[in-house]
Amino acid sequence: MKIDNKKKDDLPVLYDSEKIIKCTSWHDRELLIAEIGMYEDSNIPEYFRTSHYAILFVTQGALSGKFNHLDVEIKAPAGVYIFNDHVLHYNSSTPDLKVRLLSFSPVIAEQLSFSLPYDKVHYAYVRPATQLDASSMQTIMRYLDLIEELMQKETQKRQTTILHLVRSLLSYLYEFFTDSLASQKPLSRAEELTGLFLSLADHYCSEHHDIKWYAGELHLTPTYVANVVKQATGRTAGDCISEILIRKAKSLLRTSTLSVQEISDRLGFQNQSHFGTFFRRAVGVSPKAFRTGGE
Repeated sequence: MKIDNKKKDDLPVLYDSEKIIKCTSWHDRELLIAEIGMYEDSNIPEYFRTSHYAILFVTQGALSGKFNHLDVEIKAPAGVYIFNDHVLHYNSSTPDLKVRLLSFSPVIAEQLSFSLPYDKVHYAYVRPATQLDASSMQTIMRYLDLIEELMQKETQKRQTTILHLVRSLLSYLYEFFTDSLASQKPLSRAEELTGLFLSLADHYCSEHHDIKWYAGELHLTPTYVANVVKQATGRTAGDCISEILIRKAKSLLRTSTLSVQEISDRLGFQNQSHFGTFFRRAVGVSPKAFRTGGE
């Protein structure tokens, strides 16, 4: 089974968000350090897909939401590993939340020789957060301060230094990630299959609304997949597919100029009326009302 990463919807991406309160970028946002917090004029984006690699450092407070469509709660101090094409859905946070972000593009990742084996990437897909101690978080913040300072005063000679520092920070973080893997129990069969199912659903729900297709891709029976997903998430597989469709619909309605008919077509509905009924049942208002702030 393979995921075709070219099949993507027009979702907002993390590094384009206007919600980030402070941002230092380099080479047209190929590398980025940002601060995110619960402030009067700023907030975390409700729902976004990453097209970069990113690590969120929760330095204060806590937040909750869905990470790759799985419920997650993260409390400081913690590092959250996010790989390109992962999906995040912010739900709530404590008033004192503070987050620092390191993000870099696949181009920079190639220059850094950054890659992880599939099993570690899949582990982060299901269990993204690693707890950090206060001393380690201070070391990480010093790294980010220095990298950010060099990014602001960049000269041609400093480009290599910046990349070396980022590579060194990633090596430091990798130790925590692998230690976390060693100290935690391996992913259960239910977690593995649920992660694979949700990854498939995120990429292909616009084409396939029925669990049978996903079961076929996983070489399992629909009943078995349904039972596993219910066990791991507390929701039926059909509900998971519907939730992903609704999140994509909301994002497209709020962030794109596509018409309701075009969004209906893109999400694989038979017609606009069917899409409208589906959306209203889940959200409580019509797609048009939602777009104009009716929620």
